[in-house]
Amino acid sequence: MRDVPLVNPTTIVPRPQPAERHPADVQWDTANKFLNGPFAPWAEESEAYDLPVIGKLPEDLAGALFRIANNPRFAPRDLDRYHWWEGDGGVAATYIRDGKASFRMKWVMTDSMKIEVEAGEAVYSGFVNGLAAPPAQMPAGAPPAKNVANTNVGLFADHLLVYFEGGLPQSLDAGTLDTFGNYDFNGGLDVLCTAHYKIDPHSGNMLFFAAVGQNLTWYEADARNANIIDSFTFDMGCPAMVHDYIVSEHHAIFLISPTQFRMDRIMQGRPGVLWDEDAVPDGSRFAVLDRRTKKVTWYDTGLMLAPTHFFNAYETEDRIVVDLHVISRLGNPAEHPDDPVASHSWFPPAMAWRFELDPVTKKASNRMLSGVAGEFPMINDALLGQKQQFGYFATTRDLTPETMTDGLARFDFETGQTIVIEGEDALTNPSEPVFVQRRGANAENDGYLLSLWWNRETGLSELLVHETVSFTAAPLARVKLPVRVPFAFHGSWAEAEQLDAAIAAQRENAA
Repeated sequence: MRDVPLVNPTTIVPRPQPAERHPADVQWDTANKFLNGPFAPWAEESEAYDLPVIGKLPEDLAGALFRIANNPRFAPRDLDRYHWWEGDGGVAATYIRDGKASFRMKWVMTDSMKIEVEAGEAVYSGFVNGLAAPPAQMPAGAPPAKNVANTNVGLFADHLLVYFEGGLPQSLDAGTLDTFGNYDFNGGLDVLCTAHYKIDPHSGNMLFFAAVGQNLTWYEADARNANIIDSFTFDMGCPAMVHDYIVSEHHAIFLISPTQFRMDRIMQGRPGVLWDEDAVPDGSRFAVLDRRTKKVTWYDTGLMLAPTHFFNAYETEDRIVVDLHVISRLGNPAEHPDDPVASHSWFPPAMAWRFELDPVTKKASNRMLSGVAGEFPMINDALLGQKQQFGYFATTRDLTPETMTDGLARFDFETGQTIVIEGEDALTNPSEPVFVQRRGANAENDGYLLSLWWNRETGLSELLVHETVSFTAAPLARVKLPVRVPFAFHGSWAEAEQLDAAIAAQRENAA
């Protein structure tokens, strides 16, 4: 596998001692939570080989963990109004094989980042809190809005794709992490697509959508060549911000909420994510698209709430069951939209709920699943659209000014039990967990949970591998990364065979 950093003991990146300050460790003069601690930027691209490991990596764990790094390359134009969602996207890849690990991290060179690199400074306004000053004058030829490419990353149809809901995905080399450029699914997309694609466990096809203004378009892309083979557009009734969704066996399921994405305000340099209950006066509603007939059915919740991320959904004889994390509000309040809102007010802790959609009454009943606050829910993806027993998430129990997450949880949907584990030593603020089924395993829960943690003492990140059956605090392995991966959103695992095939295909296309 050429160009993939696996084991090369002659090329070791020196690690700083805990008392040292690495030259790439950025600390701008601001108290903004999203530019400090685990969120603080890392000012260089990095690679390292034969990483130090505490414990032992499983011999059957072979592939790559790709994770987004939310990493501002230049000081934001307004440090205090900068928001976590606005960081420049990078990809942090940990390659694992034969019990050894190596690492590479690079920025995603979007067209808008090229403009800022040429200027040597931040040019674009933030889209969450906007700017206190008017927007900058755009250089000639600059894209009108910034594609920060900072939300999700994964392999599909031999392409490593990085996603951001404000623009087209970016295609990267799966080994070197070099950026090829915009990816439009062979001409099938023209503006943008969601970062939360789903992979059909039967066909391998990608199921995803694009929300532009009031219109939402659902897509299916062929796993063999990435061509769009199905699509359907419907009117949401408002410019709702739809970040995640879920699929059951026959349906695509969206929750339309008071969280509105206002592009008109963003282009004025004003906050563009608003909590506006007038947009859905009867409460948040599920829009359920039958993927066979293309009929959309609406289900009322009677509640003012927003989704954060979904576990799963499945169909029974008379219901559609939807499991997700919901939040009491999300965004700047519509009554004073231009004033920045404190982190935990803008984005309160989310809780895991179950909704059951009744096709007769068109109502959605609900109940709380776990009393442990958390985010970034995850299941064994082989059970997408089917009834599952186990789910995982990062806990958000403590409203600290420094961190966002504080542990990992395993939830049992049959017993209602939530098990929480915390980090060893100075480890905290774990990322979204990624479940990897053990090779040859048949049981749903037989595998590994991979996550990145921030070490308060070193200021760097570590990759932890937990076993999921016993799910105890002591990980099987702690991989010491040479950098801090600034805390970000999502990522995915690619098995070695899938990774090798993608790299071979990219080399062949480049030849």
